[in-house]
Amino acid sequence: MKGIIFDIQNYAIYDGPGIRTLIFLKGCPLKCVWCQNPESQKLTPQISYFEEKCLKCESCINACPNKALQLQNDKIVRNEELCTTCGTCVEVCPNQVMEMVGKEILVEELVEIALRDKPFYDNSGGGVTISGGEPTMQIKFLLEILKALQEKGIHTAIETCGYFNDDIIEELTKFVDLFLFDIKHIDSLIHKEYTGVPNDKILANFSRLHLKIGSERIIPRIPIIPGVNTDEDTIKSIASFLNKIKYNGPVHLMPYNKLAKTKYEKVGMGNLYRDMGELSEEDLQNITHLFQSYSFHVVINH
Repeated sequence: MKGIIFDIQNYAIYDGPGIRTLIFLKGCPLKCVWCQNPESQKLTPQISYFEEKCLKCESCINACPNKALQLQNDKIVRNEELCTTCGTCVEVCPNQVMEMVGKEILVEELVEIALRDKPFYDNSGGGVTISGGEPTMQIKFLLEILKALQEKGIHTAIETCGYFNDDIIEELTKFVDLFLFDIKHIDSLIHKEYTGVPNDKILANFSRLHLKIGSERIIPRIPIIPGVNTDEDTIKSIASFLNKIKYNGPVHLMPYNKLAKTKYEKVGMGNLYRDMGELSEEDLQNITHLFQSYSFHVVINH
């Protein structure tokens, strides 16, 4: 079976226990305004363009079989309707200005890559984490990866936004050792405003998973976004939700950063980038203390 990934990172230490290999699958049902991986949102491959490195030599324009590229205002502009993502422009560029973001890969290939680092997993209590995007967007591919990894004795984790149909929960819990589950906001209208979807399904899925597997196999991860969920009432509402369902594990905080701006520009989404402002150390400490006041152990993942 094949699926589409856009990155593999080795020696990851913030995405589950121990030393891990982090595999990024393409596709996401959310459109968070602060998204750190905008190249993950589309399910299909894309071609990125690094304008600052471009020599304006027009090699890509001349080579494109679909005439999808033009030089406008001293930059290469891509007509998305004509582009078939064939990769010809990537191949002919002398300065590696263009890059294919997303490629098909076999489950067997991914497992072979993961096995190269198995000594690190074994020595550190690590394993493989499947991220995205949202990995459940490629559910059949995801399950095949997880099954194959478990057969090799590798600990598995997924990073999920939680927006999936509950009929896959049974299968997921068979093959996922640890769920790293985003909770962004409790207010569904605010959640929809900033992510594009309401959160009813997300909170229900967290509750169902927790009821089935307990606090040892699921960790809530809270992206801390200035102006969205940093106020005291919002943090208290998240902590109260976790208390209500009797979750008693750690809470991971994911502080916002601005490093994604270049990513947006490279994949032609620069007009969608939104600077969410500065997250002060004082705000982060106040949020930490609030969760601690509800008896949660807090981990800050920078």
